[in-house]
Amino acid sequence: MNQMHVGRGVNRGAITVFPIWADQPGWSRYTTSTKTLDVSESDHGPQVGQLMVGNHGDKPVLVLEGQLFEGGWQHRMATESVMVGVHQRMPVSVACVEQGRWEGSRRQHSRGRRATPYVRDAVRGGVDVQGTVWSRVAEHAAGVPNPTGSFVRHLDETLVDITDFRPLPGQVGVLVGLGGQPYVAEVFDSTMTLRREFKAIVEAAARDARFTPAVATPGRRARRFMGRAETVGDRYVQGAGVAERGVGVSEYVDRVRLEWQGRDVHTRLTNVRHPLLVGA
Repeated sequence: MNQMHVGRGVNRGAITVFPIWADQPGWSRYTTSTKTLDVSESDHGPQVGQLMVGNHGDKPVLVLEGQLFEGGWQHRMATESVMVGVHQRMPVSVACVEQGRWEGSRRQHSRGRRATPYVRDAVRGGVDVQGTVWSRVAEHAAGVPNPTGSFVRHLDETLVDITDFRPLPGQVGVLVGLGGQPYVAEVFDSTMTLRREFKAIVEAAARDARFTPAVATPGRRARRFMGRAETVGDRYVQGAGVAERGVGVSEYVDRVRLEWQGRDVHTRLTNVRHPLLVGA
């Protein structure tokens, strides 16, 4: 991971958003657009934990952890980031974010929206992941009529105002603090990719703010968190489509990076000591 530089945060209520710059930003030779993706239920029939994703475009497509796939037999979210190669078709691990439906069409689609870090973090525990996802979705949707427990419906019917936050020139990453503590950061290899994904990242994290006090996150905590993240090495590396996924963890940071063609194209950093995640 390149040397990271954390800028001044912008605070509104419980949310503080910090820009991140890198020493060596690059140009993306892939896309996060979903226009060339063909997403469907598995060939041998619907499976809760798997979808088939094909790419008929002329660039690899980066599918991000927590990305929502809507339709099919139930709405799902990707449980890990993958890079789908040109004309590649591959299974993608998912979790259901709609407990009360098991019927529908074979096709699915993505609008690029993401499940919140709190919902996505259910995967990290590794025990009863699906049950934990459903439980956390239910916490978000509490008090609103939602017959199938659909996180997608929850997003459609509730708004989050993030108009005070916007990416800055040269920025390649963003760190979101909630309730006075660093919460989650995402870093890309290019400014272009960050600009495409900025709204989805901040909006997803901002939805978790309802569970935290309206306290600003100090810059010193953000910088300390990123400093700790830079010391985390890989515990293991595995295939992720045409890319490789490096997974590392310390007592402070859970880090997952996706490497493609010799570059870290996406890195997700989670503060495992954030009160929202420690108490989950």
